[in-house]
Amino acid sequence: MLLHLLSFLPLPLLYGLCGTVAWILRIAGWRGGLVADGLARCLPDTDAAERRGIAREFYAGLGRLVAEFLHGARMAPEQLEQRLRFEDAALVRDALAGGRRVLLLAAHHCNWEWLLLECSRRLGQPLVAPYKPIALASADKWARDMRVRFGATMVPAQDIVQHLIAQRGQVKLLAMLADQSPSARSDRQTWLPFFGQDTSFFQGPGWIGAKLGFDPVFVAMRPDGRGRYVARFVPLASPGERLDPDQVLRAYVSALERQIREHPAQYFWAYNRWKRPKRLYD
Repeated sequence: MLLHLLSFLPLPLLYGLCGTVAWILRIAGWRGGLVADGLARCLPDTDAAERRGIAREFYAGLGRLVAEFLHGARMAPEQLEQRLRFEDAALVRDALAGGRRVLLLAAHHCNWEWLLLECSRRLGQPLVAPYKPIALASADKWARDMRVRFGATMVPAQDIVQHLIAQRGQVKLLAMLADQSPSARSDRQTWLPFFGQDTSFFQGPGWIGAKLGFDPVFVAMRPDGRGRYVARFVPLASPGERLDPDQVLRAYVSALERQIREHPAQYFWAYNRWKRPKRLYD
């Protein structure tokens, strides 16, 4: 299939190819309204020219992200370690070594695919992560095979709670992208202020962290040159502190907002995060 063949190309060539496609998408206006709306909502203190500059950086970064996603299927562990540096990972390793369970909460910011690969390889415990299956079966298999290269277990998102309960406490390291928007029909969502606006979030990460006894840790990613990143592990609770589900989510949202403000072009602005307003009975 095409993804399989593209993954054989060297990274510089993938950068050129995917960067050209991303440039065409920007010029053609692909999701331009969503990008402009998200930036205006979240960064109202910046002027229009600055937001347009962030948007240009976002599209360029999108090309790099796709190239890196493809390249991730064949990256050697040594190359991945050189390109993704960890800061404060000892707090995660120490918690796991001490018998505690850790919930890594990340977002669609920087390169979350490489983050999954490295966390499954370098933190000393088998990693479990929920995912949303891709509709095209061949693409779904390719992406799943890429993500489990270093031992991760991928579980369909709708099955993750049942999986954790069935494992009877055997899952020690869980990683989730917690910034996605639930559907209007979902009864497992909560509304929290995000950049000063009522925004819906899945309740699952908060419930899992609080009710199943996981220590919540935010993973703050930042760029460190082209194709290089730093991931910093930030505890969302003090040692020994037990947060309730709402507190876990609020701490996560606050940390995510700070990270986006510091590196706005790295966030995935093409997603319709505010597809519907909060209703009176939500």
